[in-house]
Amino acid sequence: MENNASKKILIVDDESEMRIALETTLKRENYQLVCAEDGKQALDQFEDNAFDLVLTDVRMPKLSGLELLRAVKERAPKIPVVMMTAYGTIDNAVEAMKEGAFDYLIKGSGFSADVLVSTVKRAFLNPQDYVPPARPLGLVDKADSITAKKIVTQNEEMKKLLKFAENVAYSKSSVLIMGETGTGKELFARYIHQCSPRAGKSFMAVNCAALPEGLLESELFGHEKGSFTGATENKEGKFQQAHQSSLLLDEITEMGLPLQAKLLRVLQEHEVDKVGGKAPIPVDVRVIATTNSDIRRRIQNQEFREDLYYRLNVIPLNLIPLRERKDDIPLLAEHFMNQFCQENSRSPVKMDPATLALLKKYSWPGNIRELGNIIERTCLMCQGDTLLPSHLFFDDEPLSSGKNAAGARLTGTISEMEKELILQTLKECSDNKTKAAESLGISIRTLRNKLNEYNEGE
Repeated sequence: MENNASKKILIVDDESEMRIALETTLKRENYQLVCAEDGKQALDQFEDNAFDLVLTDVRMPKLSGLELLRAVKERAPKIPVVMMTAYGTIDNAVEAMKEGAFDYLIKGSGFSADVLVSTVKRAFLNPQDYVPPARPLGLVDKADSITAKKIVTQNEEMKKLLKFAENVAYSKSSVLIMGETGTGKELFARYIHQCSPRAGKSFMAVNCAALPEGLLESELFGHEKGSFTGATENKEGKFQQAHQSSLLLDEITEMGLPLQAKLLRVLQEHEVDKVGGKAPIPVDVRVIATTNSDIRRRIQNQEFREDLYYRLNVIPLNLIPLRERKDDIPLLAEHFMNQFCQENSRSPVKMDPATLALLKKYSWPGNIRELGNIIERTCLMCQGDTLLPSHLFFDDEPLSSGKNAAGARLTGTISEMEKELILQTLKECSDNKTKAAESLGISIRTLRNKLNEYNEGE
């Protein structure tokens, strides 16, 4: 038995059966244990005891687990606090992670004694005062933009998401990143890994939509030689390869139901069964899943397991589409322009204000990925040093699938689209040319020249 006698744990739960079960399990590990039946009684215990860890329920009378967490952090910021929650209080537990909880365990289907013990051991192995690697929040190091993709933003909501990602990176808890195609879900997954104590290990990723179910099972969990036709040698799955690291399960909702059941067991028991294997293999993997689908609708249609959803959705992240963070378009466009010029050994280019105004008016259904593609194509079309509206093309067609501020379709040639945009903006600004020019990002002189071209001048 390990020498855990020097570690003192405070167990807090208003259900006597749960307290007894927790106490029995941890007593076998030789920990010193003190029990309390509510948050207020737990705080009273701090008067006479110094604890190394607090294990507390979320919902309790007199003082909730979240209130207890805050009080503990005020008294002793470095003490790890592990929360326990039922499915119905997951939102509260996520809030607890933001407040500094080390991790939390989900009740309901129950967590095994092994999961409890391993979580407690992790809390003691990893110091609570871990500080993520310092980096400029949301900005890109231009000299490093080719070799390491980073998240580029100046949007305040995105900065909050980045800060939240940093705060939860220390935990082992699963993360579910939701967002439209092209919003940067994999970049966020890699960012969480980079900010975590696992950053020294290689980040692993599997696209669940890219392989048929039989091959995906082997890719994830591995197989033994001869376990099926074509299995000519033993193979380690991605879970084994990602031991003590992070594993991205991209497009998780495309995974079939039978394989979902096997994944659920891995998340619950922290061990994998290789195809054709004889015994389970313990793994320590931080799972990050992504989806661009409506996962709740998938659950309603019985296409995705609800219990797996709760296991994955311990820490939810909802990414913002580009149309809702248009203040990032200038920064992103500059980033992609610089990246293209560096990769192609081309002299720097700049963007005409009218071009930027058109980019800001577009709805961007493909989000950041689409913007990157358009900037690359625009740079290819441009023979000079300035990206003009006439350079904006999709597949040899004008940029004509967007909507202007009033919701009307932008159609026709680039010149016609530019005219429509300017006249519509002028109308929205009640013919105030100064406000219209400011909204379009062009000078009042440029606006007057354009209006004269359209015979719409004074």
